[in-house]
Amino acid sequence: MQNLYSNYFGLKEASFSITPDPQYLFLSEQHREALAHLLYGAGTSGGFVLLTGEVGTGKTTICRAFLEQLPDGVEVALILNPTTTVTELLRTVCDELRIEVSEQERTVKCLVDRLNDYLLRAHAEGRRAVLMIDEAQDLRPKVLEQVRLLTNLETTKHKLLQIFLVGQPELRTLLQREGLRQLNQRITARYHLRPFNAAETAEYIRHRLMVAGVERQLFTRDAIRLVHRVSGGVPRLINILCDRSLLGACVTPSPLVTKSIVKRAAREVKHSTPRGYGFGLGCLAMATAALMLAVAGGWMTRSWLAEVPVATPQVPAFLARWLPSRQTEPRVPVSPTPKAALEQAPGLALAEPEAAGPGEDLILADIAMDRVSAMRVLLRRWGVEPAGLGPGDPCVRVMDYGLRCELDGGGWSRMRFFDRPALIELVTEDLSERYLVIGGLDAEAAVLDLDEGSRRVSLATLDDVWDGDYLLLWQPPPVGGAIIGPSSRGESVRWLRKLLSQVPDLAVEAIGSGVFDPALDEAVRRFQKREGLKIDGIAGPKTLIRLHNVVGMPEIPKLAPVP
Repeated sequence: MQNLYSNYFGLKEASFSITPDPQYLFLSEQHREALAHLLYGAGTSGGFVLLTGEVGTGKTTICRAFLEQLPDGVEVALILNPTTTVTELLRTVCDELRIEVSEQERTVKCLVDRLNDYLLRAHAEGRRAVLMIDEAQDLRPKVLEQVRLLTNLETTKHKLLQIFLVGQPELRTLLQREGLRQLNQRITARYHLRPFNAAETAEYIRHRLMVAGVERQLFTRDAIRLVHRVSGGVPRLINILCDRSLLGACVTPSPLVTKSIVKRAAREVKHSTPRGYGFGLGCLAMATAALMLAVAGGWMTRSWLAEVPVATPQVPAFLARWLPSRQTEPRVPVSPTPKAALEQAPGLALAEPEAAGPGEDLILADIAMDRVSAMRVLLRRWGVEPAGLGPGDPCVRVMDYGLRCELDGGGWSRMRFFDRPALIELVTEDLSERYLVIGGLDAEAAVLDLDEGSRRVSLATLDDVWDGDYLLLWQPPPVGGAIIGPSSRGESVRWLRKLLSQVPDLAVEAIGSGVFDPALDEAVRRFQKREGLKIDGIAGPKTLIRLHNVVGMPEIPKLAPVP
């Protein structure tokens, strides 16, 4: 399906498929360390090894690499679908280890006995058995308890079965439950995969291109930086975004993937996927299929792509946005409105869309700021007047002032819900990065905080140049990290208890231990349910922002009324 851009760039195949392919294996330092944990665990006796990571960070890649490097004498039972009953799980383990079980022996006791007999024979022959369960966060607590009991299969000196649990971060939370504490205590090695940093992202992209047969760099430096920022360093999202960007560069056509092409790709991917689900491939697959059918039909060539008008009916809608438009009449360039004219005629920026002149979008672009300047304006609402934020990501620099960034989406209603001044990025025709700071909000208009003064503008006008995502600042706990959950201990937990005790009708004692116990977990969940938040029992940024609002934390800026 991707031969179009493969041929265009001289790649032997599509280099950013999301299907795990051993020849594209890329092991960053942390991936090598995680693999070492698994290999070490396979050579030890008994206990659990825990490997966790967000969706798309490479857990499956690590597991495949492990299976290809199995130490001598190690046999693996791999469970890929853990949403089973206890009996089904044990039958699958026996099937994986080629243990013959008759129909009359399909009870839990018989299955465990047959497994124990096999493990004893394997141990006597110098072989070891490993049970690897992928997506282990989906295991039911009752099934997890049976998995724990399998570690009781032992000789007087050795455990007979080593168990690897691989799953998403929720697995760590699940294991913190009181009823699973015995299993949690038997975990002998833990490793959590984080997304790539910027340097790892760049190296990952270069690696995949080289494996596909191209040693020259196809992405500009700025494009790679944007890929990292948009994907968050998650390998699967990097693949999807790079795949779409290469296709975009091909049909533009452009010899390199530039920052503007990545930005278009990011918007296409985002708009083709329901919010909150992450990046998707449906729109891309359909568009590419249509394009390849066209190529097969012999009516599309590279020169045709460069000349075709956007309105040509055969071109898929997605591809049409990438192709240069041909206009019957030349566009008359509009000069940017001088700042003095804005100050003399602020009403221009307030006009409703139907009454707006041709320069209204341009006026918004004129008063918009670069990201650093916008962040500096946003910091003023927190009583911070930095002379400069210095180099690097502004969201890293604000940590010097005891603040953190939080990205969210959902439009105006979501912004009102969290009730904080926020930074939004304009969707501009030239794809330049321009930002506005929302300092106030009501049902029909917003107040824009500017470097000097402010402006009132209708929401309808902003809707034309905004995609609904925003960034706000918030104040993390004065002690500990930005997230308080079952693994937290000490002053951060006491601080959370005290804050929850101020919530009406929540019935939480202000004074208690520094242990995140089941009672505190239940209190956090009740608060999240009451506030319409994700109910996970973890006091993360969004939960703490709402908690600050409910208890009336002092010196926290809110969205101002619109005059």
